[in-house]
Amino acid sequence: MSLFFKAHGRPSIGLLLIRLTAGTYTLSLGIMQASNIQDYINKVKAFNFFSENTAFIFGFITPFLLIIFGALYIMGFFTPVTSFSLAFISLVKIASRGLFPTEGIPFNKDLLFLICFLTTLFAGAGIISFDALLDRKKKKGPILPKETNVVTAEVITEEAPQVNEAIEVKEEMGVNDKEEAKDEKEVKDEKEVKDEKTDN
Repeated sequence: MSLFFKAHGRPSIGLLLIRLTAGTYTLSLGIMQASNIQDYINKVKAFNFFSENTAFIFGFITPFLLIIFGALYIMGFFTPVTSFSLAFISLVKIASRGLFPTEGIPFNKDLLFLICFLTTLFAGAGIISFDALLDRKKKKGPILPKETNVVTAEVITEEAPQVNEAIEVKEEMGVNDKEEAKDEKEVKDEKEVKDEKTDN
């Protein structure tokens, strides 16, 4: 059933294909424009979207930006910055040429590239990229031990004088036994005296 219905797959492969396709086209376009930069500057001026000075600056800088960011986009390096820059360039092209620049095509092809760049801007470059490699190195960094505050409490217990109490109890018992023996002896002596008187 996975051949007909598939809600989950490998997004990193899809992101890699997007980067390779859009990045290769961007890099190739930048090289072609930089090889004949005067012709590209004249094309930018012909749109009459910018002023003459702004058109010259934009036409001169754009090919080199496409080369740099196109190469970074293919490698998946600095993906958020690269995707945002290429998306901005695509948005400027769409604004200058319009959504329907010529007849025979449904819409401006730069809209497709704008969607690709926005996809990687929010989704990232994927696992197969230099950004993912740098993220792994950051995660594998040295783990510093956490500082733990150890609270020690000193418990002082007073030992009961059990030995002294035992000795005092024994002494009290000895005194009581002596007094009882003395009382018994006195009672016995009195009895003997009474018996002698009766015999007489």
